[in-house]
Amino acid sequence: MRRMRTPLIVLILVYFFSVIALISVPGTDANGNSYYMSALDAAYFIAILQTTIGFGEIPYSFNPSQRLLVYCLLLPNVVAWLYSIGTLLGLILDKQFQATFLRTRFSRQVDAIKGPFYIVCGFGNTGSMTVTGLLARDIQAVVIELEEKTVRLMALNDRFAHVPAITGRSANRKTLELAGIHRDNCMGVIATTNNDHVNLTVAITVKLLRPEMTMLARSENQRVCDNMASFGTDWIINPYQIFATRVWLALSSPTKYLVQDWLISVPGTELRKPIEPPTGPWILCGAGRFGSRMAEQLAKHDLPMTIVDVHQDRLPAYKNSVLGRGTEAHTLEEAGIADATGIVAGTGDDIDNLSIIMTAKSLNPRLFFISRQDQRLHDELFDRSGSDLVARRSRIVARHILSIVTTPLLQSFMQHLIRSDDEFAQKTAHRLKAVLKNRAPNIWVYELKGEIARNLRYVRSKSSKVVLEHIMRNSRSEENEFLPCVCLSLERGAQRLFLPDHDTELQIHDRLLFAGRDQARRQMLWTLMDSHSLMGNVSGKHLPRGGLWRWLSKR
Repeated sequence: MRRMRTPLIVLILVYFFSVIALISVPGTDANGNSYYMSALDAAYFIAILQTTIGFGEIPYSFNPSQRLLVYCLLLPNVVAWLYSIGTLLGLILDKQFQATFLRTRFSRQVDAIKGPFYIVCGFGNTGSMTVTGLLARDIQAVVIELEEKTVRLMALNDRFAHVPAITGRSANRKTLELAGIHRDNCMGVIATTNNDHVNLTVAITVKLLRPEMTMLARSENQRVCDNMASFGTDWIINPYQIFATRVWLALSSPTKYLVQDWLISVPGTELRKPIEPPTGPWILCGAGRFGSRMAEQLAKHDLPMTIVDVHQDRLPAYKNSVLGRGTEAHTLEEAGIADATGIVAGTGDDIDNLSIIMTAKSLNPRLFFISRQDQRLHDELFDRSGSDLVARRSRIVARHILSIVTTPLLQSFMQHLIRSDDEFAQKTAHRLKAVLKNRAPNIWVYELKGEIARNLRYVRSKSSKVVLEHIMRNSRSEENEFLPCVCLSLERGAQRLFLPDHDTELQIHDRLLFAGRDQARRQMLWTLMDSHSLMGNVSGKHLPRGGLWRWLSKR
């Protein structure tokens, strides 16, 4: 408005004095009598004069005096109008004005969110997968992205068009505040940028502004991870550390690895088949952040390995090493590929990793192949490469974040799975395999509160008790069959029961973690929300629903 002040004043003054001048000069009507133009007619004529529309002389044809006056007023009015319009267009096209307009619209979109939401910093491969997962679970997201082009592309995508997004620095306190960090329904902040320092700054800023808020940050540098942990970052996601731990799990207990992979896979996708990693010599190409962590896990199992790396300074730390990229046949032959049982393509370049796999496969096709992938656009290439395990950085981080945010009980189950013996893992695998039909499960949590708790109290008042089996049976089936799902854990206060038995009694405020097919989730919700269906499962009979049929059944 400050920039429009002078053009508006000029336009108003020229318009005002033109109207005054026009009504001051006498004209001639159709009968030849003298008359003065009304203020409305004068204002109307000056308006069509300024805009160069020019409908004609009103209300009568002008006399020479009026035409001479209009001739004098023509240039000032047109210039004033063009000057104002030009300034307004320049203001609209100004980058600062557009940024202010977009910030205002973004702020209104954030204020319109009534349900829980997370602030996602960075909308690259990891950020987009994270937001997609949140939306699929009916959790809103607010995006802060540095690249303006990325924000514009979001608006063109039907999936993200309604997601509030702003171009700005995630580490900026004002940007985080504009994104709603102080709102009560903001559940936490997720930092998924590719810059560890930016993620560190976001974590520090959030913990200073709202120490109680959940903070999830991605980092691939151990020094930064330790720094984040020092001031209480709730969750630190290191994709290479997570994958290396999973490889260790695959080497130490393939069944545990298999169960873990089933539970974190995208629902509905085909289940991974059992794998059997070898226990002989390994070749590890690339000893950077990913390769070094893989080397630590192989060393834990006392597996012999040879490191292949193009950086001379990394080799002295390892007993057996070869200088090179690993993309050349002679380098792999020098590393002993003929006697090796597995190879890790862990360089920072996707094409080099694919080349290593292809070269190694031509020299020794019996190898167990592990490869690292950074770019999402190479998904199909790695799928066709024949790798037994692929470390997809973005997917690892997104899956881990979603499991923390949407199903926190799953994390405690995973930890128990890793700590327990193989018998527990085999028991879990057997139960899951019986109900999943070779498809990855949906994961859901039901807490026995609210309407569910009221129904539970009513049913318990009519019967002795309600056990887990009663909510896991299909109340709409004549055979009263079990639903295709498995109860992974039951949380009751500080107590946790893993793989609880079907005769476990349910209590108010219990939290139950299930894995199974989506139809089981929907049917279970129906049973929990409908006391009549639950009563039928408890009694083992199909009870009549209508009042008349209930009266007749009692007779």
